[in-house]
Amino acid sequence: MSKHQRLAQHFIEQINTQKLPSGARLPSLRKVTKQHQVSMTTATRAYHYLQQTGWIYARPQAGYFVASRIKDSAFPALSNLLMEQRDPKKYAPSRGYNPHSEFFSPLGTSMIAPQLLPNTGLQRSIKRVAQRASQPLFQYPDIQGEMVLRNALTEHLRGYGLPFSSQEIVITNGCIDSVKKAIETLTHEGDTIAIGSPCFSGLLDLLTTLSRQVIEVPIGQDGIDLPQFEHLLKQGKVKASLFSTNNINPNGISFSDQQKQALAALAAKYQIPMIEDDVYFELSHIKEVPLPAKYWDQHGYVIWCGSFSKILAEGMRLGWCQPGRYFTEYMRKHTLTSFGVNGLVQSCMAEFINTGEYRRHVHNIRYQMGQHIHQYQQVLAKALPVKAKISTPQGGMVLWIQVPGLDAVQLEKDAQRLNIDIRSGACFSTHDFYTDCFRINCGWPLEAQADKHNTHQQLLSLCQLIHHSVR
Repeated sequence: MSKHQRLAQHFIEQINTQKLPSGARLPSLRKVTKQHQVSMTTATRAYHYLQQTGWIYARPQAGYFVASRIKDSAFPALSNLLMEQRDPKKYAPSRGYNPHSEFFSPLGTSMIAPQLLPNTGLQRSIKRVAQRASQPLFQYPDIQGEMVLRNALTEHLRGYGLPFSSQEIVITNGCIDSVKKAIETLTHEGDTIAIGSPCFSGLLDLLTTLSRQVIEVPIGQDGIDLPQFEHLLKQGKVKASLFSTNNINPNGISFSDQQKQALAALAAKYQIPMIEDDVYFELSHIKEVPLPAKYWDQHGYVIWCGSFSKILAEGMRLGWCQPGRYFTEYMRKHTLTSFGVNGLVQSCMAEFINTGEYRRHVHNIRYQMGQHIHQYQQVLAKALPVKAKISTPQGGMVLWIQVPGLDAVQLEKDAQRLNIDIRSGACFSTHDFYTDCFRINCGWPLEAQADKHNTHQQLLSLCQLIHHSVR
């Protein structure tokens, strides 16, 4: 980042952590230059950047002040009365990523705009690896994953305080592949798995394909309903659980450390394994990257799944799994179904990590996504009906929105006629419960010069549709 962007990030961090609450006055430009040892030009550009992205506003003759933040809202949470075994084939619509769609809209699929990805750095890494490529690189890869990548990944994870060894990690074709193999390792067709509600539509699609039954456990503003989940475990109704714990898609919630610790303890107490889909853990918008439940797993009952794809490049299809006590069974399933992951791609990823470019990209992109979320919130707060609720995630790249009286499924259809893609609440549950909710992706910039899809206008057009729908 440039000097003025780094300075702006300092103030964004203070705003996010409430050290600078809404309405607080910022230091004068002259004071900023002294405190941070920067030029007046840098300080002015930083404040201009904060204004343009909606973090602060200026009052003539008074100075600069923190803009109003979107208030935390209590979104609808699934009733405990609805915690029943369900067959997702009968209830869950299939609304995942469709690469063959007649149009592409940046609001639909959860992904980062390509122009924000470190394409030049990746190309350099690919070129270096290709130039020194030896014959083994073009042979069958190590089934567990190339050691050079496993070593690079575990060293990277140690930077977050995660003490895994390269012998414990399995490299996969993306996070969804890691989760699929975990489900197949732990359960059989017809078995029941506990999932969070709302649940990422791609996981529901996967469970449908694998012919697993589900019981949805309520996830509210305070996280998962632990007493109800333990009640399920006591009754022996589920063979495994599948939860995202950090920056959950679609509602942006992260479980507290206490809840993650409790989930790991419950898995061990009842010897019912938990699959942790942690694809967004590195996309925290605040300084601290949240730890996974796996961190507190002392007995190996948590299978932790992650990926480089969401944060770096979807097309790489590169993820990992830490299977814990199920390592042998997981590797058997992995060996029989994949024969390993592309060795050249693994080597290029290892190179990108070892040069330090991956960590720099992670640092930059998570703050950029935080800015995007804030900008989208500001646009939506002005354009949506006054009773609308907008999520306030501290990570990830999506917003979860509720508009009382809205038929979100119909909105999705109406939006598609305008070449606008969103995900209705129906995509994220087997229950007809989130009917007035929808999810949008915030991975694209709203600035006109950086946005060939005109995302800002799509947002405004979507809000107009909503106003017509709830009259």
